[in-house]
Amino acid sequence: MLIKKKKAIALPFNWLFAIIAGGTILFLAIFAAGKFIRTSEQTVYTESAASLISLFDPLETGLASGKAYEIGFKKKSKIFFNCREYLNKPFGKQTIAFSEQTYGETYGEQGKEVSIKDKYIFSKDVVEGKIIYVFSKPFFLPFKINDLVIITSDTDKYCFYDSPEEIKESLEGLNLKNIVFVNETLKCEGVNICFKETRKCDVVVYENQNYVLNRNYGKRVYYVGELIYGAIFSSPEIYECNVKRIKNKLDELTKVYLDKIKVIEREGCQSNIGPKLNGVLGPINDSRELIGLYNEIQEIDSINKLEKSGCQLYYDVGF
Repeated sequence: MLIKKKKAIALPFNWLFAIIAGGTILFLAIFAAGKFIRTSEQTVYTESAASLISLFDPLETGLASGKAYEIGFKKKSKIFFNCREYLNKPFGKQTIAFSEQTYGETYGEQGKEVSIKDKYIFSKDVVEGKIIYVFSKPFFLPFKINDLVIITSDTDKYCFYDSPEEIKESLEGLNLKNIVFVNETLKCEGVNICFKETRKCDVVVYENQNYVLNRNYGKRVYYVGELIYGAIFSSPEIYECNVKRIKNKLDELTKVYLDKIKVIEREGCQSNIGPKLNGVLGPINDSRELIGLYNEIQEIDSINKLEKSGCQLYYDVGF
């Protein structure tokens, strides 16, 4: 009887052990499969971010006034942008990461950040949508510094009120579907961008003072030239970071032109630009300092244009 009782007790224990062991194995299998899926997903998203960077290359403008196109995704996606002016000295860098919707409104785990070292991308911190609109504008200070790349998406519609004809013609020529120029008879629901403070606006451009106030962020940023587009469409943090990166690029190009002065002086040219160029070297703290810098740059450009043929330091057009 004792032996039979022991066997009766042993049988449930064996089953219990099998259930626990099987459950553990199943849990580990599910965990491993989930981890593999997440890793594979993250790898795909990282590769997608790298591919996006290559798609920005055709935006190089040369002497063109600007270029634009749109990029579509199969699913609603998020593109994460960051900017760090203190890395990759002296030029700084940006990073881009990618994710897309998996089930319903849920997004997959963000891919790894991919570095962008030779481009200046102005956007919100996170651009979300099924289509992104990309356009570029060349930027001169006074010689060409680089192309500014501006990114928006189909989830944001931009309503421009009272915009100057120059801005209107420039953007309309790019055929961007999420930008609308509004008059008093046309209604527009979206991000209101105003050049006159006559209505409730999300973004106000003060042309006479060269700054843009973004009420959604509660901050103002200053601009010169084509930087007005970066100031309108990007977050203040990304904008300020890129302005510092652009200033660093200006400094490096200025050093090249200072060396060029020594070369053309051997050819009999007496350049008066050297001291002025030396005066623009050095970092800036924020975009407000662009205004004073721009005045110095205009003087340099005027001096350069007065130089006799063959003695001009640069021949870029557009400033």
